[in-house]
Amino acid sequence: MINNYLRKDLLDFKNYHVPTLDYKIKLDANENPFFHSENVMAKAIEWLQEKDNLTRYPDNNQNSLREKIGTTFGVTKDNVICGVGSDQIIEYILKVFIDPGDTILVPSPSFSMYQLSNTLNHGKTVEYELEDDFSYNIEKIIDLYQIHNPKVIFICSPNNPTGTIISKAKLKQLLEVVKCPVVIDEAYGEFIDDGMISEINYHKQIVILKTFSKAFGLAGLRVGYGIGSTSMIDAISIAKAPYNLSSFSAAMAEMVLTDIEYYKENIKLIKENRDYLFENLKKVPVIDEVYPSEGNFILIKVKDTGVANHLQHFRILVRGYGNSGRLANCIRLTIGNKEENEMLLKRLNEFYKLF
Repeated sequence: MINNYLRKDLLDFKNYHVPTLDYKIKLDANENPFFHSENVMAKAIEWLQEKDNLTRYPDNNQNSLREKIGTTFGVTKDNVICGVGSDQIIEYILKVFIDPGDTILVPSPSFSMYQLSNTLNHGKTVEYELEDDFSYNIEKIIDLYQIHNPKVIFICSPNNPTGTIISKAKLKQLLEVVKCPVVIDEAYGEFIDDGMISEINYHKQIVILKTFSKAFGLAGLRVGYGIGSTSMIDAISIAKAPYNLSSFSAAMAEMVLTDIEYYKENIKLIKENRDYLFENLKKVPVIDEVYPSEGNFILIKVKDTGVANHLQHFRILVRGYGNSGRLANCIRLTIGNKEENEMLLKRLNEFYKLF
């Protein structure tokens, strides 16, 4: 009955699915394995005890948080828009730039929300395939741009789930040619040395997507933001929902940035753990290939499709990609703490002994 009224293009639509599974070690969502600083937690408790903080509506424009983000990254608050995760910023971008039937370009394989959100917004999606080593081919993007005349181009760097990046030089090369908005998803940007924020006033068609969910450990509060020229942020803000970010989420994000040196040390440790895990994964018999990564995760290709289920049996959650398509037999592993990484290696190494 209800399907008779559903949009015809959504009858077979598959939304983003996240299974709810019991776990001992969670390595499936690229979260931060380390807890917050004592300083941040003390401020959080103090904030919760203020009588008006939870009973009043939040600041509709997140002025204090945007000011802090601006100070942290060397821009103004007018260069910043905040949302419920960077997913909401993606939705805003598509709402303001995409008319029904308009085309966007997205990398493949990459983060699926670009295409899912575009479909819900009545847009068309054209994928540009990454190279065999999952690197970006600028010429390929330019060719598709000239053929399809997209309204928006998405780039993810470091790319999820491959961990590959696109250099600043190549991005500048692309921006010399394309005129449409270019969304550069830097959700994992804290794990690389140089992003594109410094270019927002030289290339006014770009917007940088960022999040507090990965390096800053606030995945449970869902705080994302976009940084761009004032003209770009003004345009995206047309679609902004009122009171979209809770007071506590905004306050916690600001607290994290006041103690940023603590999180920089965590990031350094995650990168060290990643390098250690990378070298040791290459020694595991059931693994065919370990792909270099610039994120807080590593993509591997395994020889047996039962590996993910084997890990789940021991309550270790990982992100598997099935046995077909470009990522056939691939598994994405979040970088955990030392103990989690050692247990992961142990269970992977014993796979052939048990089966």
